[in-house]
Amino acid sequence: MERVDQAGDDHVRLVPVLEEYLRLAEAHEDDPEGFFFDTGAWCETLSDSYLAVGRVDDAVRLIGDATRRGHSEGAEMLCELAEKLMHSGHEPYARRLWQQARTDFGDDVWVYVQAGIQYADLGDHDTALGWLTPGMELALRTGDPEQALEQLVPLRSASLVATGATPDDLQTRAEQTWPRHQVR
Repeated sequence: MERVDQAGDDHVRLVPVLEEYLRLAEAHEDDPEGFFFDTGAWCETLSDSYLAVGRVDDAVRLIGDATRRGHSEGAEMLCELAEKLMHSGHEPYARRLWQQARTDFGDDVWVYVQAGIQYADLGDHDTALGWLTPGMELALRTGDPEQALEQLVPLRSASLVATGATPDDLQTRAEQTWPRHQVR
């Protein structure tokens, strides 16, 4: 940790140190007698440093691989990096991560919510609807145990309005279901 502290916020110096620490963490992740290394945390930290020095491909590869190896809670790392990429003007990279999250974690309603939010924030409401619609369908089909309709209903409504579409049967059903989930 001392070398990480010495590098501070200098990502050029930090990247090789983090890469070394990550290799060490990966080498010991199956060793019950070894030290505890949080491989997922090192992956996230290194990914942030990769982004800071412009190594977007490396950040995407690292998080994609880490998620496939089970170093995150479901799609969490994929979605977090996708959001960072969207905010930093790297939507094509983010799109790949959103698709990986949809493929690998298609039953996680928050993948759809988060992607929908990001595309709506960009003003790409057609793409937002491509995420919010299946997310809303999933929430309704499963009884909305995550209470995602609270976000999906207004988000999808706003994207429908932005595209000039009228509320459809799905939106109407969700609006009728959603108030029952609200805390009174």
